[in-house]
Amino acid sequence: MPRKPMNNRFGKQNKHFFNHDDRTARMDDDHPMDFGAAKVRVVSFKKARLGRDRYVRPMIKEYLGDDAMSSGTNNNARQVMFRTKNKMKGGRLSPMAQRGPKLHKSRVNFSGEAQWYKITILYGDKYEKDYILNSLLSYIAPDTFIPIMYKVIGQEAIFYVDSQETANKLLECNKKITTPDNHKIQVRIRPGFPRCEIDDTLRGKLKAAMAKRYRQENNALDLSCFHHDPDLVQDYFCALFRPVMLMLVLDIVAEAIPNLEALNLDNNKLSMVDKLVFLEKKFKHLKILYIGDNKIREMHQLDVLKDLQLEELRLAGNPVVQQKYKKRTDDYISDVRKKFPKLLRLDGMELPKPILFDVAEEGIQVPPTQKVFAKNGEALKVAEQFMLQYFTIFDSDSRQPLLDAYHEHAFFSLTVAPCPTIQKFNKYTPDNRNLFRSNDTSRRTKLLKQGRLPVVSFISELPKTQHYLNSFTMDIGAVTPSTIMITVTGLFKEIGTKDQAIRYFDRTFVIVKYGSGYCIKNEQLHLAHPTPTQERQAINSPQNTIAEQAAAAQASVQQVPQQQQPQQQQLQAQPQPSTSGTSEPNQQLQRQMTVALMEQTKMNLEWSFKCLQEVQWNFDTAIRAFNEFFQAGRIPPEAFLNNSLC
Repeated sequence: MPRKPMNNRFGKQNKHFFNHDDRTARMDDDHPMDFGAAKVRVVSFKKARLGRDRYVRPMIKEYLGDDAMSSGTNNNARQVMFRTKNKMKGGRLSPMAQRGPKLHKSRVNFSGEAQWYKITILYGDKYEKDYILNSLLSYIAPDTFIPIMYKVIGQEAIFYVDSQETANKLLECNKKITTPDNHKIQVRIRPGFPRCEIDDTLRGKLKAAMAKRYRQENNALDLSCFHHDPDLVQDYFCALFRPVMLMLVLDIVAEAIPNLEALNLDNNKLSMVDKLVFLEKKFKHLKILYIGDNKIREMHQLDVLKDLQLEELRLAGNPVVQQKYKKRTDDYISDVRKKFPKLLRLDGMELPKPILFDVAEEGIQVPPTQKVFAKNGEALKVAEQFMLQYFTIFDSDSRQPLLDAYHEHAFFSLTVAPCPTIQKFNKYTPDNRNLFRSNDTSRRTKLLKQGRLPVVSFISELPKTQHYLNSFTMDIGAVTPSTIMITVTGLFKEIGTKDQAIRYFDRTFVIVKYGSGYCIKNEQLHLAHPTPTQERQAINSPQNTIAEQAAAAQASVQQVPQQQQPQQQQLQAQPQPSTSGTSEPNQQLQRQMTVALMEQTKMNLEWSFKCLQEVQWNFDTAIRAFNEFFQAGRIPPEAFLNNSLC
């Protein structure tokens, strides 16, 4: 069945595609034949001309029938498809032939992020510049644009714009504006920006333009959207995103205003800000910097500016703020503050005053550091004696005497700082009670050691240690009539392990009055890796551990001058370990001698100190006095270490 004729897109029947062609074919003069009348079948072996099948199609229908040309849905019917050698999309048998005339592209959509566009007005030489620009502005109103470097080259008028949105608006003007001579203004768009040669004339123009932008009362220079400056835009392309132009402008500014305090570089399409490292070298007094509405995509790009002592920064409008920190304001402020610690204002927001430690340059002298700090002298004396006794026993072969150091209902917990090499703390991690790591309430309770026996049993299983005394710091955090809170930090070395690692520790003790002394009610031990500087100081310091200081004290007591001593020495039952009035030997030597006497006699710190003080710091006399009184049974039990901590 022949296919029914159908209307084409213009409303007329297309007889060529669906009806027989009754026209007379043109033949050679030597063989005239009337195809319309005689219907003589002639076979030609000539190849059909490319794209010209109007002579072939009627013959195909004549010899093969109408069914060969129909496109029915019967799969059993034989379908014949003829293709010419030309495979272009515009062939007459191609579906593209039904799509009508090709329309002009109405929008620019170049791959990538084009920032500058060249606008070409065909035959623009026939019209005045003001007429062309005013006609375009009137058509796209209320939108507007600033033409950069308007020039007439040959028959074309050319200028540049800096926005894809503006370029699309101008492209919509193509053949929409009628000129007085009844022609249409033709607009062409392509990405690109002009080149600008740097010469003395340009330098002079730049100086004049920047002089108008400088505010002497604020010592500030406004270079925002510099490529739109009205004094430059007609003849020069002064875009600061070009490194050459940026360096030229900054060189001129540094020469004229070396003490500049505020600089505005907003809206200059800056994407690579490496050249801004020049600011730190040339503008030592710069405190305010605006670089908003540019193309900065990563926060690390600001590293070139981190040496600037900025107090105010504007970064809003950059992709790094709009995309990466869109809903993370706190992280945004924190990351910027890491690079500019003195920043007080960010994107117009007032920031809290930063906590700084580099105040020496502001004329404020930092107080000297102290290894021991306490306002209460009596509490400090108790804490020093208590800690020295505690760590002396802790570093000994047996920690069982520490039973008397803990309260019957004492609490103890161990934490380990999270770090990439936490596996090096494998002896401690099973009992790590870090609250950020352990969310299970029952496990937290299990890891909290409660009671004197569980606490001492646990610390006795920890690796043997040697604490470095010169690394110690001690703070007295709180003092009441019955309680003292002591925080001790320092380093120790593990003994008996394969690597004998050096650890950093932070121990907080809450000691309470118990009988005639003090005992530990609560303790927290925190472990971490030492810094390289701390580790070097610990290793290189002589006579650093408690054992080493005791040995040094025994060696040095021979240098203490012998003094006349009473024939009989008496140790009072109530010791008064005061160092007031003691001038010789010095306090360091006194401490060493006290530790040495503690090691030999097993007396506690108070009684060892009192013994040496009464014999005028003569070590040999102190040993003889101790032996004499010990054999006579005149030394009370509370003078010994196992009874001194509680």
